[in-house]
Amino acid sequence: MSNHTAVANAMTEGELQENVRETCEALGLLYWHDNDSRRNYAGFPDTVIVGTSVLWAELKRQRGSNLRPAQVVWRDRLLAAGEQYRLWRPTDWLTGAIARDLTALRRVARPPYAPAVTR
Repeated sequence: MSNHTAVANAMTEGELQENVRETCEALGLLYWHDNDSRRNYAGFPDTVIVGTSVLWAELKRQRGSNLRPAQVVWRDRLLAAGEQYRLWRPTDWLTGAIARDLTALRRVARPPYAPAVTR
């Protein structure tokens, strides 16, 4: 087993989530993750990230964790609606795929949001 594989297999979903959160913060992206999803609609994605567009992400452990049927429904409907959706695993973190996805959200396609000035 390569060191890369061993690291990916050892990384928990929580560790992956924390890596994503820290990267979003560093890039100035809005990040949302519900720490207790038991009250959400079944299958709602783990994470919502907002930059120049919205990215919905489901994070999973490297092995033994597949999308549940309700998660597949959310994925398919989001993609059909033209939204960005990713299923990320530790390997995606280690290869830089997540960083590339998040950096792409940071690229300014229009002026950044500025709150309305009240007088």
